Amino acid sequence: MRSVIARQGIRAKGIRELLDSDHVCREIVHYLVRHSEAADTASGIAEWWIKRDVPTTAKALTKLREHGVVRSHIVQETTFVYTLTKNHFIRGTLQQYVEQFRSAIEVEER
Repeated sequence: MRSVIARQGIRAKGIRELLDSDHVCREIVHYLVRHSEAADTASGIAEWWIKRDVPTTAKALTKLREHGVVRSHIVQETTFVYTLTKNHFIRGTLQQYVEQFRSAIEVEER
């Protein structure tokens, strides 16, 4: 049991470090936390969710997939749809991160 908790802690730390260092990943996560059932392609996410270019968005989605934050589902030969993970631990980690991030911004704005 301890090893599971330790692995989850390491995973959460890695996710937080990714979001702290990559603002595009952070923007995608902020969107997904607010719209947890959203699903779209890299192109749709770039254009409609975060207003970024597709290559930068695709790179961020790859990082998020590697960390288990998003899942990808192939819908055509080379087209993937991305969704938020169903993993409750990761979803909770993301929710906490977004809430802490918002609180920090609110403090800075005062």
